[in-house]
Amino acid sequence: MMGDCVPTPPRTLGTGMSGRLPSDAMPHEPLPDPESEQLGALLGDGTARLVYGLLYRRRPSPPTASEIGFFLSAAASDGMPAGRVIRSLRTHFDITEIERDGGTRYELRGWAPQHAATGLPALSLQRRAQALAPALCFQCGRSPEKHGVVLEVDLKVPPEWGGVADPENLQPLCEDCLTGKRQYQETYASYSEQIRHAADFDEPQRRIGELLLALRDEWVPSELIGIVASAKDYQTDYEKRTLGAPAARVELQGPEGTPDGSRVRSYYRLTQSAPWPENIHAAIVAEEKRRRAAKTGKPAASDGPQ
Repeated sequence: MMGDCVPTPPRTLGTGMSGRLPSDAMPHEPLPDPESEQLGALLGDGTARLVYGLLYRRRPSPPTASEIGFFLSAAASDGMPAGRVIRSLRTHFDITEIERDGGTRYELRGWAPQHAATGLPALSLQRRAQALAPALCFQCGRSPEKHGVVLEVDLKVPPEWGGVADPENLQPLCEDCLTGKRQYQETYASYSEQIRHAADFDEPQRRIGELLLALRDEWVPSELIGIVASAKDYQTDYEKRTLGAPAARVELQGPEGTPDGSRVRSYYRLTQSAPWPENIHAAIVAEEKRRRAAKTGKPAASDGPQ
């Protein structure tokens, strides 16, 4: 049914999306042993691994920069300054400067939640290589080889919306597409709590319904519904799924043009809801049969005893 209300435009731009991504080595995971394969895959066998071993063993009594420098000289390393090595290690680890015994010391505390310089995930080299293996931007299709673009690892669903750094949630994007995507997602930052809640469900109809329920009595833009519908698998027919979601009655307003006139946007509002059926797919099939029967005037065929 069409409503008389003027649709509420998307909420004002929020500031809750930093674009930072969680590490695949989470902060509470135990630190790797200096001789472990995990550390080797992360740092290789160079100077950074040597200094990590020193910091790991000296956790009860953290070393100073002078002690790290002396250690590197004794180990006949490549001559990289201690400060530079520490900065490189902070890509993956939380290394804090503390004042003790009259000097500044470097204490290894755990994993870094994000890349210290860029805010990108502190992914292992293996996980990063896996994500960038297609060697193409997932969005525009450009490649480093043919177009000279730089690819970055992106989370399809950002952490603010419940995304994690699992392989299936990682994708390669060029710098332009990554910037544009994050600017677009910022538009809906004020809905982050509702998106995170709805995106956790498996069925796209349930995700859509839970979003509309969380925003009941509000006009919800179709683009926001599309974000939630595609949170786990891309959906091209999410507007049809919106109107056909079981346990929900939805009112449609629009479509209307966006302010720049570039495209058409519809708005939806939940007008009635009921408990979700135990089997959502079966309920959708039954509802489709009922609607077809109502159009043709014939009773819906039975699937047999339930």
